[in-house]
Amino acid sequence: MDRHPIYLVTGPCGSGKTTWIHQQLTTSTKPSAYLCLGADATPIDLTYITATCPHVKPISAGASWTQLAEIQPLYVEIAPQLDLAKLQLPVAIESCQRIAIVPKCLVESEYHDWASQTLISEVTEKNIVLTASPRWGLTGEVLDPASLNVFWDELIQGAYGEVARAKGIFEIVDGRSFYFSFGVGYPDATYFELPLPPVLTGRPTRFSGLEVVGNNFQPQLITETLEECGLDDRALDYYQAQIRSQLENESPEEVAV
Repeated sequence: MDRHPIYLVTGPCGSGKTTWIHQQLTTSTKPSAYLCLGADATPIDLTYITATCPHVKPISAGASWTQLAEIQPLYVEIAPQLDLAKLQLPVAIESCQRIAIVPKCLVESEYHDWASQTLISEVTEKNIVLTASPRWGLTGEVLDPASLNVFWDELIQGAYGEVARAKGIFEIVDGRSFYFSFGVGYPDATYFELPLPPVLTGRPTRFSGLEVVGNNFQPQLITETLEECGLDDRALDYYQAQIRSQLENESPEEVAV
């Protein structure tokens, strides 16, 4: 049986790696698989991909890639903090399609040398030195939407440090999960609801978290602000009960609308 292709996708921070992979995955509903190397315990991209592309199977770094690629294409996103020269995979790298996504301003780089195909990103040049990429796991935390919006605006405007890239998945009090994304060089910050079932009883167990890349961050201040955005158990129980009651009292016609 012929092996389906394995795509190794790399590039600088914020160059559009996840966006490109997502575009490929949404052009077909055939089974595919996705893995993000370097995401560690903060799988923001993995959660975003699998929530918006239900035909995509998430896999772990320790899975049998060779067997998996025999039945479906595999997209592997390589985080920019990983050293391509020292990258070791359970398959021969030369047998994979190595794709580098780079901004127009980057003419020569390790990405160009490593890749078998180079794609030019639409992202404009970033004049920010990238020295830190802190992450926050927020699974189980439910945030007040208004407070979250204030925090996000402050974050991307530099109140907690100079941000080149920020992305997060947040749970809010009405049970919905939202994906937030910002990058210097992108036209606008974006956010949208993920197509996941609402959680209206207790705390959600699905992943949520935040990652920022840039420099001069104040991680303790970010942690404290996120805590202030969150709801304690008593407040969460109260609001969830209110929402459940409202949904139960709605007529079928109102629900349909």
